[in-house]
Amino acid sequence: MSELSNFNSEHIHDEYRKNCDNTENETRRITILYGSQTGTAQDVAEKIWREAKRHTFHATVLPLDDYPVTNFAFEKFVVFVCSTTGQGEEPDNMKTFWKILLRKSLPTDCLAHICFAVLGLGDSSYIKFNFVAKRLFKRLQQLGAKELLPIALADDQHEMGIDATVDPFIESVTKQIFMIEPLPSTLEPTPSNDDFICRWNVEAVDMKVESNKINNIYESGNGKSFQVTVKENVRITNKLHFQDVRLIKLHMDESKMYNPGDVLMVRPKNLKSTVNEFFNLLTSNNVKLNRKTKVRLTTKYPEMPIPNPLRKILTLEQICKDYWDLNGIPRRWCFQVLTKITPNQMEKEKLQEFTSSEGQQELYNYCNRPRRNILEVLHDFPHACSKLTLNVLFEIMQPIRQRAFSIASSCISIANEIHLLVAVVKYKTKLAKERYGLCSTWLASLSMGDRIYVSIRNGTFNFPTTNHSMDSYQPVIMIGPGTGVAPFRGYIMERIAMKNASDQLLKLYFGCRNRNGDYLCKDDFIGYSEQGKLTIVTAFSRDQDHKIYVQHKLLENKELIANDLLYNNAYVFVAGNAKNMPNDVRQALIDCIVQARQYAPEVATNFIEKMEKTGRYQIETWA
Repeated sequence: MSELSNFNSEHIHDEYRKNCDNTENETRRITILYGSQTGTAQDVAEKIWREAKRHTFHATVLPLDDYPVTNFAFEKFVVFVCSTTGQGEEPDNMKTFWKILLRKSLPTDCLAHICFAVLGLGDSSYIKFNFVAKRLFKRLQQLGAKELLPIALADDQHEMGIDATVDPFIESVTKQIFMIEPLPSTLEPTPSNDDFICRWNVEAVDMKVESNKINNIYESGNGKSFQVTVKENVRITNKLHFQDVRLIKLHMDESKMYNPGDVLMVRPKNLKSTVNEFFNLLTSNNVKLNRKTKVRLTTKYPEMPIPNPLRKILTLEQICKDYWDLNGIPRRWCFQVLTKITPNQMEKEKLQEFTSSEGQQELYNYCNRPRRNILEVLHDFPHACSKLTLNVLFEIMQPIRQRAFSIASSCISIANEIHLLVAVVKYKTKLAKERYGLCSTWLASLSMGDRIYVSIRNGTFNFPTTNHSMDSYQPVIMIGPGTGVAPFRGYIMERIAMKNASDQLLKLYFGCRNRNGDYLCKDDFIGYSEQGKLTIVTAFSRDQDHKIYVQHKLLENKELIANDLLYNNAYVFVAGNAKNMPNDVRQALIDCIVQARQYAPEVATNFIEKMEKTGRYQIETWA
């Protein structure tokens, strides 16, 4: 991959004109690049691609790391869509691109010919909200690129979700590009009420294919995945406790190394009952598709490649079981497609309301608030459901995304094993049927001997080394309520295995509801404490009349906390739910310094901020 610095600004303009003036259509180019960890940014990028195609642009959509940076020489309009992971880190599929873009050798005008827009996808409950998009926007400006419009920052916490920002962004960026590159008189946009643009050609094939021998459509993936066998799957919360939390032990056929804080990527399957529900829905609406229908996808547009798992002939049952998220909440695009296929006027009017800008609150109340899934939506619109085809299904169905679980074990301590702490997600909404988490429910259903595909990814925590370096003699304060304790269990196990653990160094603040209800891995931590390897401080919020949380326990130990932070160069790691706990813990640490050492609040705050910048204070949370 050549460097951007191979081009100066004048040369870039010459090359761009030479390569893009061949046809009228080729001058109408938009490149859409995305950095996506869970697939949401990819979904949005493809949505922008559809709008670009509708307006007769030649559009390319790619992950950032798949884009040859020298092609910037021939670009005019580039739209970036990127999410933020962990502690403000870029997604895996844009890490290489980001390193190239940060090179100091790049001329400050090397992107002066490009007009760009940046859309960030994030969650404001995280401290570094949309951090990657903000950094990218600033870096593109530094390299001379011209913004089409101010940076757009979508927030998953918004009552209408990311669509509250995504849809206005697409509308604005399209309008801005039209001002620079008006439609030629020979071209007309496709009306928005015309048939939707399908990404691929999808057909049912009548041929003998032994597709039932494919046990997992991801087997021929990128080579990073491997099989593990379920060795143990036990509930570790009391049977009377409201939540089922599992300790799942997985055996690896071949030993693989991983570090404390790393995560296991798991792609679940749909439950058998859900797959049956889908086919019953098709049958009841006279859709002429069944389990054994063999499906083949072929490329329709060269810039829209077929995903690897679908590059083989599969039965519809396999796709339903392994690929489509039948439990997923449909996006706005799904309702736009259903609007175009329903023959019923009442359904059409309701669907049009859901897709209008004025109807977004109504859509939120119907779909997002009660967590209504795609099958329930199709059930509510039977006339649209009766017109389902393979092409339509591949447009409205979202793929099952991988889920990340912090590894709760150490490969140094226990060879050939990976342990997970999994809270089984179940909850009620206004809908009669109980809601459930696809991945946690599927994992809980696994039996001893079952084999699944997983992969290991670097985590966001950067723990002090577990060898006998100077770092290993600094205190480590770990704060992990609930399943947030998972990465700390792995780190503690590794420190003990390396024989450099001490209760003067390793300090765990664990919180849960009840000592006898959900004290996760209780025997492990009490055992380590009795061996003098760990200081364990517990907060049981419901075991007394007033609630006690981990932040209260920090303040109870303010003298020790302040001493470790100010004089012993302690590390602090926080893991758990992102709602209130991280901010409460951060404030508690500031209060410990203020109360124990009489620091001014702003001085204590600056000290914690410095710890964050230097990596001595790290947070891993989830919504």
